[in-house]
Amino acid sequence: MEFMFGIPSFVQFGPGVGKKVGEVARSLGAQKVFFVYDQGVKAAGMVACVLDSLEAAGLEVQEYGEVLANPTDIQVEEAASLARKFKAEVTVALGGGSSIDCAKAINILQTNPSPINQYDGLNMVGLPTKPLIAIPTTAGTASEVTAFSIVTDTVRHKKMVIGGQFVGATMALVDPEMTVGMPAALTAATGMDALTHAIEAYVSKNAMVPTDLFALKAIELIYGNLLRATQNGKDMEARSNMLLGSMLAGHAFNCAVLGLVHSIAHPLSVHCGLPHGVANAAGLPFVMEYNAAVAGEKTRDIALAMGLDVAGKSVEAAAATAVDAIKQLSRDLKIPTLSELGVPKAKFDRIAEDALQEISTIFNPRAPSKADVLAILEQAY
Repeated sequence: MEFMFGIPSFVQFGPGVGKKVGEVARSLGAQKVFFVYDQGVKAAGMVACVLDSLEAAGLEVQEYGEVLANPTDIQVEEAASLARKFKAEVTVALGGGSSIDCAKAINILQTNPSPINQYDGLNMVGLPTKPLIAIPTTAGTASEVTAFSIVTDTVRHKKMVIGGQFVGATMALVDPEMTVGMPAALTAATGMDALTHAIEAYVSKNAMVPTDLFALKAIELIYGNLLRATQNGKDMEARSNMLLGSMLAGHAFNCAVLGLVHSIAHPLSVHCGLPHGVANAAGLPFVMEYNAAVAGEKTRDIALAMGLDVAGKSVEAAAATAVDAIKQLSRDLKIPTLSELGVPKAKFDRIAEDALQEISTIFNPRAPSKADVLAILEQAY
């Protein structure tokens, strides 16, 4: 047995830890903080809470609150220029995966030369970065604990996967109270993203003992709490379990990597503007069904982690039970199909071609052909 496992971020988890950001930034040597967020979290009142903490610690703050739902290379370059001019010593990111991914890329360019596009791939960032504190407001991407940043390349029309050493956050302040303001639809979409992370990490060709442990516990927590958290956004037990499950899924896929669901979701977002979590949710059960031909035993394990009754069932029947449960969960969460999302079939060919070029496809347990991807898109339609 041989594997390489690591977690890039230190974590403080619990209600109220987000309010400690000022003292944490101070402990990392900050006097000047570059604060990255989007307008959604500002409207929800979360920005003021973080600003209060930073200012109470006597820190000078430069705000950048224009993060897009799918951050682009153009935006990263613009914000990085502001951060360099400000001479920030620490970056703070507040929000979902878009804000944290954007902040990671901005942080890279404070100590590494532009353009950000040259770092597309694994271990392309050569110089150490400055400290970064990530505060997630969604239980979905787990970007706060992974060594990846997803940024849209506006010239090549693809999502870059920038990963490896010097990419991840220094400290993650994982606070369930920060997720209470999430609308039901966003809770559902980001939760399905987290579930996809755990499932794909578990069946990945690069899975290993520690990632398996994290992935299975994440599946248990997310499947058992997602519907509750969506139906009652103030259910703190469900919110806490979802955020913990999302974080554990991040620990799993940070090393195991992902698979074909994400490979299809990325071009769906780039070419059709789909939110990342929704794109994952639309394809998840059909990719699971496709992979079960070679990952039946692991799909049965997934069913067990979900708490499904598969005692006495064959591997094939147990795997089918897991797939059916995911389909039902999507229906219960009102996740739209690709047709309901307005995805034109005319774009399927380009989406399939791009999916085969994604890094995650390498780690999918079953090597897909273009025809396979097209068939999955048809099923998801």
